[in-house]
Amino acid sequence: MEHPVLVLLHGYLGFSHYGPIRYFRGIASALHQIERPCLSPTVPPAGTIAERAESLAQQLFQSDIPAFSLLAHSMGGLDARYLIRYLDPDCRVKRLVTVGTPHAGTPVATWFLESPQLFPAWIRRIGTPGLCELTPATRLAAPIPDREDVEYYSYAGSRPLNELPFWLRPFGRMIPTDNDGLVAVESAQWGKYCGTIRADHFEFIGWSFDLPNSRIARPFDHINFWIQAVKGAENDK
Repeated sequence: MEHPVLVLLHGYLGFSHYGPIRYFRGIASALHQIERPCLSPTVPPAGTIAERAESLAQQLFQSDIPAFSLLAHSMGGLDARYLIRYLDPDCRVKRLVTVGTPHAGTPVATWFLESPQLFPAWIRRIGTPGLCELTPATRLAAPIPDREDVEYYSYAGSRPLNELPFWLRPFGRMIPTDNDGLVAVESAQWGKYCGTIRADHFEFIGWSFDLPNSRIARPFDHINFWIQAVKGAENDK
């Protein structure tokens, strides 16, 4: 049986690629090597969930591809859930795997919206309205129901504060429970929860912003993670 075409969905302020720089570092190539066709669309980086999902739907559903399996990082998982629920009348999406997605929002987004400091003010300038979609209050007020025929899987990341890159630690401190530097473990859980991975938010996509350290499993083997996540979802019964 032919597998659904895989689609890599980037997060907030993300992209497919800028020249040789790819958001998902080496992941599409690795999936091609295990004979899984893979697409990497770009959606409006700072758009709302609805805007990003509509852009995604236009890119995917104008093709004659009969079935898709979505692999989403961070905000991409919220875009995917919206598309599945509201923009896929032919039910072409069969499966969704989310990684580090703030399904219940993150207090880091609230801080960026409220802080008078220069850096968050700059993020608000370039990152609104999408930033407003990522707060716990917004996610509670605007739920996205599941579709019964779709398989939902999720993973969360977690590192202690002393394992996070120094610039992520202030954000990790804003979250009172285990987190990946931006998203709490419990917020990242949706559908069938497949586990908590020793990785920060950006290690999942191949960006390690700290020195290698085998004692704490850095750099994280993101290529193997995505291959196993794909195969695990495909083989799940």
